[in-house]
Amino acid sequence: MTMGNAVLAYTDLSKEYFKEKSSKVSNRKVCISMALANFLSFCLGGMPLCHGAGGLAAHYRFGARTAGSNLIIGFLILILALTLGNNIISFFNLLPMSILGILLVFAGAQLTLTIMDLKSRKEFFVSTMILGITLASNLAVGFIAGMVIAHLLRWDKLSV
Repeated sequence: MTMGNAVLAYTDLSKEYFKEKSSKVSNRKVCISMALANFLSFCLGGMPLCHGAGGLAAHYRFGARTAGSNLIIGFLILILALTLGNNIISFFNLLPMSILGILLVFAGAQLTLTIMDLKSRKEFFVSTMILGITLASNLAVGFIAGMVIAHLLRWDKLSV
């Protein structure tokens, strides 16, 4: 799942959002970038991280179009960490969960716009089935079922 979200979807979304400006973004380079970032994070006592299509979609939805937006948010978080220290968790707990939920809805809505490039009824059917199965059970079951359904629908004899 992480490979799909953090690498494949991320590079695809980069190309969709930034067209020729994203010519340097490749699956290989994204993997190397994440590996280096995770190694540095480990050395500094940090958490594992990934690029993630959700983060890219959220940043894009809220107006980020250049690397400067990452530098600004990174600088702000660094200042908060240096000034608040261990109290940073208390600071973030001041944010109401409803605000975080709304931000998540906007990021999810931005990601759903990416299915507009689906062309056939079969493609829409597969994505709708993945959504329904994921909501009814969990993401792993939805992903596996989607792969099976997509494979079965490759037959010309089956239609939806």
